[in-house]
Order: sequence, then structure tokens, then C-alpha cells
Amino acid sequence: MERSRYLSYAEFVDWFDTVADTARIDEDCLIHGDRMCRLPLILRRAGWKNRQELQDAVDDPAYYGIMLIQAGRASVAVARADEIIASKQIQKYMVRKTQGRAQLTYLQDKGKSRLGSRIRLRQSQIFFEEINARMQGWSQEYPLTQVFLSCTPKLKGAYFLAVDPPAIAKDDPRWRRVPFMVRPPGQEEMQRIHRLLCRAEWL
Repeated sequence: MERSRYLSYAEFVDWFDTVADTARIDEDCLIHGDRMCRLPLILRRAGWKNRQELQDAVDDPAYYGIMLIQAGRASVAVARADEIIASKQIQKYMVRKTQGRAQLTYLQDKGKSRLGSRIRLRQSQIFFEEINARMQGWSQEYPLTQVFLSCTPKLKGAYFLAVDPPAIAKDDPRWRRVPFMVRPPGQEEMQRIHRLLCRAEWL
């Protein structure tokens, strides 16, 4: 039977427990004999000093945030290891139905004098404020060590312009990119992306 290329977080932890005393760490990989396993994204960081440091991170998992943002739709969550502690879905009217374009993009072509444009702009402001308020609350309740973000550069810029102060500063070193294609955000998509962030990979 062919071995799967990927391990769930629980499978990775079980394997790590069996090799922790003899495996070695090389950047974001755990090596044992002729086997090399790339750490789950939630455990990757530069500067692991030794196996014990990684063991401590596995035994006492840190909290981290996830933000999936597209025009008018967002899913945000706080998680620990492979468990989503809390999540929130946010949806606002930001896209013109005829063109399917976010108002933030449409403004580059035409002004914002029309009523529909003003409504969409106000909804955009509320959209970002709700995202920020949720992350602000979680940041105070949980010591987030990383925040994984999926967002276009335009929306990311609009987010930081719309909220003051942001829950997590633009230059905060805890920001991480979600390196996967993200479908329209929602509860199921958040769960899917979370599983991908938690999985390990045989190399």
C-alpha cells in the first residue's frame, strides 16, 4: 500500500513522538534516518535551536490567527495546534453585481458620487472594521504568535487604511502568508485551509 505524501497534524505528532530522541532538525525539516519530513506550516520558523525546543512547541502549542479576506467576504479564526478555537464569517455588499468588481477597484475608473457607490464604500469600511474588531478581541484573549493571511495587496492596503489602530500592525513580524489558493471564504473553506496549514509533508 502506497504511503500518503502528507500527514495530518495528529499523525505528525505521533511520528515525532517516536523519533524525538534521535531525529535532527534542518531548517523547516525533521530528519530521521533516511526519512525527511517537512514541518507543518504552523510549526515552521527560522532558528529552531534543538529538538527540545520543537518538542516544547508541540507539547505546549501556541495560538495563531487565520484571516481569509476577499472582496465582501471574510473568514477569520483563532486556532491552536489542529483545533480551531473560534471563527467568524463576515459578509458585506462591496461588489457591483453587473461587473462583479469590488467598489475599491471600481473607484479607479469612476467617481464615488453615486448612491450605490457610497453605500458600497460604507459597507467596505464596516467590513474591515468588523474584521479588525474580531482580531482585536482575540489578540487580547489569546497570545497569538502567528497570523496567517490570504488577501490581495489592494485589499490588504485598504484594510490598514480603514482601521486605526489595526489589531496587528502592518509591519508586525507575526504575519505569515497563506501559500494556498483560497476559494470564497466561509466556514468550510476556513476548515480546509486550516487542515493544509497543519499538515506535514514527506520529502
